[in-house]
Amino acid sequence: MKSDIFKNPKLDFIELLYVENIEDCVKMHLHEELTITAIKKGSLTLIFNDVSITVKPNEIAIINNQIPHSAATNEKLKDGYILYLKKDYLKNLDFNFSSAYELIKNKNIYKSFIKLCDCLLDIKVSLIEKEEMFYIFCLSFFSFEQTLQNYKEESTLALEIKKYLDENYLEEFILDELALKFDLTVVHLIRVFKKEFGLPIHSYILNKKVHFAKELLSSNLPIIQVAQNSGFFDQSHLNRSFKRIFQLTPKEYQKNIFLKC
Repeated sequence: MKSDIFKNPKLDFIELLYVENIEDCVKMHLHEELTITAIKKGSLTLIFNDVSITVKPNEIAIINNQIPHSAATNEKLKDGYILYLKKDYLKNLDFNFSSAYELIKNKNIYKSFIKLCDCLLDIKVSLIEKEEMFYIFCLSFFSFEQTLQNYKEESTLALEIKKYLDENYLEEFILDELALKFDLTVVHLIRVFKKEFGLPIHSYILNKKVHFAKELLSSNLPIIQVAQNSGFFDQSHLNRSFKRIFQLTPKEYQKNIFLKC
């Protein structure tokens, strides 16, 4: 059984378990966290006392905390994802799920969940991107109500957030820390910035890093040093991000500049 786990103390409200070949769990058990489960191949039967539901690809199952259940698999079951979410944290965000369990047969929500899982497990994705993708998924999945009264005028607020990001984009921080600085909920922070500038916060930060890398490349620094100085995990991470914006790899960009000098 191969497995992978995402767990980080800065995002201690969330934990993800990936298992390549899920095994039966015949004993009834429960979790302190709310859980969301999805698979890519085969089927998984979740048993709740005298009731059962079968989870297939393109579906997700959500089980509330403290709900006893067991699980049975078929021989073709492969690639299982189980996301554990602290219920108290969700309540603080006004994300609500009151059912004992539910099977969601919505292909778009399933794709969004798998995308979130892949993002969380990717060691080359920043914490702020992982966190933002988690909130975006929650907004599409959970019922949500929140008043926007008593907030600053939104365009002015968005400009203040942008100014802070422009000055601190090379620093490592998470959305919770940024929201606290501006006395906002994380959800309102995400919405205000996206509405004003048309980009998620993590995408804006990545763009800033890529453009800074472009400046450093023009000074003929080694590409590996450019990657380190501009906040990328490594050279391959810079390569992917740079090409996505400029249609050239950093090496191609640098080569073209200095061939003409």
